[in-house]
Amino acid sequence: MNVVIHVVGSRGDVQPFVALGKVLKETYGHRIRLATHPTFKGFVEENGLEFFNISGDPSELMAFMVKNPGLMPGFDTLRKGDIGKRRKNIGEMVLGCWRSCIESGDGFGPEASDSSYEEWMDNSIASSAYGKPAAKPFVADAIIANPPSFAHIHCAERLGIPLHMMFT
Repeated sequence: MNVVIHVVGSRGDVQPFVALGKVLKETYGHRIRLATHPTFKGFVEENGLEFFNISGDPSELMAFMVKNPGLMPGFDTLRKGDIGKRRKNIGEMVLGCWRSCIESGDGFGPEASDSSYEEWMDNSIASSAYGKPAAKPFVADAIIANPPSFAHIHCAERLGIPLHMMFT
């Protein structure tokens, strides 16, 4: 199976999912893609898992959460325009999670579109836009996610695949 694991958060959030991914890959032979922040690319790959960039900076996310611990953000946050920035970041992460379910590569290249469909599906292409070997096509058969990744339920519903949400 192709399993994508969506994780938004700190290294402490990512680490248990790396361990889970390694078991699913090594014991059961599944293809595992861990979709998370670019900060964790090296950590994910050094543990033998595929990485997919969903965007976002975990330190900015944590700082926002510390500054706004309640359900409603404070007036200072509203005055500084942090809500619009946060909304943009969440939008990028949601799109990154969707892309991680249906695209080849690591999420750093151009987004797949109808106009690029034939090109990226063509197995004769030996390299991507960045000169790296073309990645094997990936379409998720299942999603595992932590709740703050937001897109999990929507991706699973759209693809008609199982979803397992968990907090570690």
